[in-house]
Amino acid sequence: MEFQEEQQIQQVTLVAPIYNANHVRLGTFIGGPIMAGYFMAENYKVFGEYGKAKAAWIYAIAATVVIFGGIFLIPEAAHVPNYIIPIAYCWIAFYLTQHFQGAQITAHATTGEGFFGWGRVVLISLIGLAVTLVFLVIAVIATGDFTS
Repeated sequence: MEFQEEQQIQQVTLVAPIYNANHVRLGTFIGGPIMAGYFMAENYKVFGEYGKAKAAWIYAIAATVVIFGGIFLIPEAAHVPNYIIPIAYCWIAFYLTQHFQGAQITAHATTGEGFFGWGRVVLISLIGLAVTLVFLVIAVIATGDFTS
């Protein structure tokens, strides 16, 4: 009887909520591409794939630098609508989540394990947005480009 209770306790402690692909899409839209890395890395940690969690962070940081660096290189004459780039990277994050974690997310859901709530997704994304804005301000100050 005691072994059965211990096994049950172990099983309960291993159950952890994760983020689904829709969470990643919304969070990335609100908080920027760095949030895709955060959400995917957190999922990989729950799945026990710590190396992939680290890689998700590295790719997200690189993507953030490339995307924001590229945004500043677009000439003003190009007339790219402001919403195109965020929509593009949030759909890319959705696709990457489905591609790399879709089977694990589906398996997680079919076993009855839960997902984080939308309030948590929005709150964490707003925190990510604030952190991203701080780094952008630091980058602008460091380059001395106050005209754009």
